[in-house]
Amino acid sequence: MKKQKTLEDQLYFAGWFLLIGGIAGIFVYFQFIMPKLSVFPCFFYHVLGIYCPGCGGTRAIGALLQGKPLLSFWYHPLVPYTVVLFGGFMLTQTLERVHFAKVRGWRFHNWHMYGAVVLLTANWIIKNLLLHLFHVSL
Repeated sequence: MKKQKTLEDQLYFAGWFLLIGGIAGIFVYFQFIMPKLSVFPCFFYHVLGIYCPGCGGTRAIGALLQGKPLLSFWYHPLVPYTVVLFGGFMLTQTLERVHFAKVRGWRFHNWHMYGAVVLLTANWIIKNLLLHLFHVSL
């Protein structure tokens, strides 16, 4: 009898695919693409005059890779949030699959996505309020 795949099984295998692809993508970006870019204009900022919801994401990844989690959180809080949730999910799911110390893997809950949407929206609103009300450029 074949075991039915759960949502966690599907997310686990997709997570490994994204992890390997993400590491390769980050390496290529920081080694080959970023040094050649003098200025990469943001459509939202240069045309509309507001920060985009993802503004600061690349700087947040760079800060996290340099071991500066608080700076990463300042640049874009969704990046460390995602790393903690993704890392915890992948670690505990791996430990559960290899039957190490009878660890129960984290399960996916809708609040993970709701938390990400709240962080993304709050970050976007706060950065634009700082820009337009107090002229603080981030």
